[in-house]
Amino acid sequence: MHHFDPKKTIFLVDASSYLYRAYYSIKPLHTPDGTPVNAVYGFCRMIKKLLDTFKPQYMALVWDSKGKTVRHERYPEYKVTRQAPPSDLFVQKELIIEFADMIGLHQISKSGIEADDLMYSTARDYVPQGYTIILVTGDKDMGQILAPEIFMYDPTKEIMYDMTAFSAKIGVPIDRLTLYFALLGDASDNIPGVRGIGAKSAIMLANTYSTLEALYADINNISPNRVKSALLDAKDMAFLSLELCTLQYYHTESNLTDLSFNIQQWTQAIPFFKRLNFKSMIQEKTTQSAGMVFEEKQAYWQHTYDFVLVHNSQALDQLCQELAKYTACALDTETDGKPALECALVGISLCVKEGQAFYVPCGHKTGEIELAKTDILTALKPFLEDPNYKKYLHNSKFDQKVLSNYGIELAGIAYDTAVAASLVAPEGSRVGLKFLSKRYFNEDMLTFGDVVTAFKRADFTQVPHHEALYYAAADAHQTFKLVPLLQKEVEKEQMTTLYTTIEHPITQILYAMEKEGIYCDKAIMAELDKEVTRDIEAIEVDIQKAAHLKEKLNFNSPKQVQYLLFDVLQLPPLKKSAGGDYSTRHEVLAQLADLHPVPALLIKHRELSKLKGTYIEAIPTFINPYTGRVHTTFNQVGIATGRLSSTDPNLQNIPVESGYYSGAVRAAFKPKPGYIFLSADYSQIELRVLAYLSQDKALVEAFQAQRDIHQETAAHIFALKPEDITAEQRQVGKRINFSLLYGVTPFGLSRDMKIPLSAAKQYIDRYFAQYPQVGDWIEKIIAFAKDNGYVQTVWGRRRYIPTIHEKNRVLFQEACRIAVNTVAQGTAAELMKISMINLYHACMQEKIDARMLLQIHDELLIEVAQDQALPAVELVTQKLESVVQWNVPLRIATRLGPDWRMVSK
Repeated sequence: MHHFDPKKTIFLVDASSYLYRAYYSIKPLHTPDGTPVNAVYGFCRMIKKLLDTFKPQYMALVWDSKGKTVRHERYPEYKVTRQAPPSDLFVQKELIIEFADMIGLHQISKSGIEADDLMYSTARDYVPQGYTIILVTGDKDMGQILAPEIFMYDPTKEIMYDMTAFSAKIGVPIDRLTLYFALLGDASDNIPGVRGIGAKSAIMLANTYSTLEALYADINNISPNRVKSALLDAKDMAFLSLELCTLQYYHTESNLTDLSFNIQQWTQAIPFFKRLNFKSMIQEKTTQSAGMVFEEKQAYWQHTYDFVLVHNSQALDQLCQELAKYTACALDTETDGKPALECALVGISLCVKEGQAFYVPCGHKTGEIELAKTDILTALKPFLEDPNYKKYLHNSKFDQKVLSNYGIELAGIAYDTAVAASLVAPEGSRVGLKFLSKRYFNEDMLTFGDVVTAFKRADFTQVPHHEALYYAAADAHQTFKLVPLLQKEVEKEQMTTLYTTIEHPITQILYAMEKEGIYCDKAIMAELDKEVTRDIEAIEVDIQKAAHLKEKLNFNSPKQVQYLLFDVLQLPPLKKSAGGDYSTRHEVLAQLADLHPVPALLIKHRELSKLKGTYIEAIPTFINPYTGRVHTTFNQVGIATGRLSSTDPNLQNIPVESGYYSGAVRAAFKPKPGYIFLSADYSQIELRVLAYLSQDKALVEAFQAQRDIHQETAAHIFALKPEDITAEQRQVGKRINFSLLYGVTPFGLSRDMKIPLSAAKQYIDRYFAQYPQVGDWIEKIIAFAKDNGYVQTVWGRRRYIPTIHEKNRVLFQEACRIAVNTVAQGTAAELMKISMINLYHACMQEKIDARMLLQIHDELLIEVAQDQALPAVELVTQKLESVVQWNVPLRIATRLGPDWRMVSK
């Protein structure tokens, strides 16, 4: 363990490396005005971690120079293989520079000079003055300057290297690292090295010779001949690489006053964090500071708007009179935090005009006077259930479910601001009401944390009326203000028809599905849990035996699995994770399974552990104690393509093709007595959408003739007659049909299918030769995205893709994939939603006793009265297959059965 005197230690942070690591480690994040800040947020967190760990008193950020450097002058091909940086990186760098200036963190940069050289130069300046230097970087090139007074700290692995530790890590003495680097080269910097010399040979040579000159002086004695020949052929490149790898000294003009840092200055960045909405970076942990935040926000709402507390009969009468003057209101409910169909109503807020809102408390446990819940609901019921009285809500399904607990079926829902906002929100931005208030009105609403968490209250029932007023009334008020604004934005983006005919109607159908729920047999799940636990334990025994382990490991721990695979079994590490450790992801285990039985056992162990933890154990905890059914929540705002997702619990992702247990989980879901399950799933819906959109002649004709499209594709790829295609070859055709739809590359197809790259490329070429208009359509979609900055589905859903103009090849290819996939998958998702809307109303009109329970992407699970099963099948088939009048026919498969497993495809 190293101990450093903070008064004599200087921390030099490789800021450029920090910037890139922060950018790629956090998913896209934006401020309310759309400014990208994922790299800024990650960078600030990394700096905070460094400050908390070491409490430095001298510290600096060291930046790479923009553009060409002195090494480019020596070797124009230097770093030529590097991808262009993402276009939004420099905007974020400027924000980081602003952040560093605010906290007084010195920054070092010099035109044409790289950060590595500047860190080396600064270290050389201060070591003679008695200072210890900590190089904060994961760049192995910096190891060459390690000395008794110079250390390297890898912030990702949180490892401090001295000379001995780093030398042991690489396998070469510190004073010979430049020789090692010169021989090996560096692909990321395009330093050539010696072609044909790998890490083992470079280590051997660097441990034998002290310098490159000494090595070449003894070239005739070097063996084997392969190494000798490689060295002779690349002598000039070896010396060039040595020059490029060696760090150079430059005068930095930094002094100790510049480098001094006061950790207390961190608080000077709080306005910056507030501006960028970095709530977790603001330290407001004490009750006093939390109270100050509350009072500041409360004061704003108190002085800006008229928020009225309705806590007696007279105030309730006045509220009802006010409601009667208008034909629309925004409303919101407050609860005790339990799931919507189990919770208790704590209060209702309403707004009929901008500038004023009301809060009616009815379940606070603060000892304050409030009206009885029954009196409140009786008074408000005529307004709430009047279909002609318009209601505006943010996430309407939640409030509907809450009110339904009290016998009120909310009617007249005219606008859902969460759904509307999701249509026009920038990629990666949130649509929570607090976020939208900040984005559109620059008004900070009180948060749950401000009024509950910060004061260590159990839930909202513990919030006093005067605090709850400004929290709750603002919910209704801001929703009311958002409606006309979002209506204009949706209209501007030409999505009004999409909202009014698809997204708004489907909300009410999803509410009905969520409220209905689905029965899950706890006894079956409990027995299943015992069985899967026995199998998991048996697999663990098999792993112990196969690996000859004497110690017991946790096979759900990536660290311990890494130790097992690469230390105990000495299997070759194939790739590194984002954190710098050797990856143990599924694709790595799949490749290693060819070398040893343990990786295959680990795959099975993971599958069963996930099934046990995510489904078998978790789902029974979601059974509603009042209804005895599982009520999942369908989210229509979380996926950019418009697909629905399912949460609490997720019933869309229960695997159906991984063996007995996944099927057994579905078998626990059953219809109520007197009913039967009916499943209806679209056959190859996204491929049929692709056929329609591309109008590819061969694809359209295949669907019109009801031929097997996967067999058809396979026949062309393997140059065989369709009738001669084997089941395995058909699977290849199926894989390629769907892979190409999702933008797979030859490399990706090669990896996924475990076939040579040349074969993968040939398959793709043959696919597009068979379906040429598909390739034309893909090119048109990408061209449209480039011209307009967005793509859109058949029904007009827009998705903006800012990275479509990226010079960075990886980001550009991803943007192209997103463009194509959004149009195809988004259109398919809209087809399904329209089908659900049509079917819902058809069942009511035809008086079919059937209810949709689940939507699993291209499949519906319906509970239907047994005596109406056959009419229901006919109606479902007719409605789903006739949802559009295309020249590509839509087909569904229907199944009837006593449980979900029996009707699964």
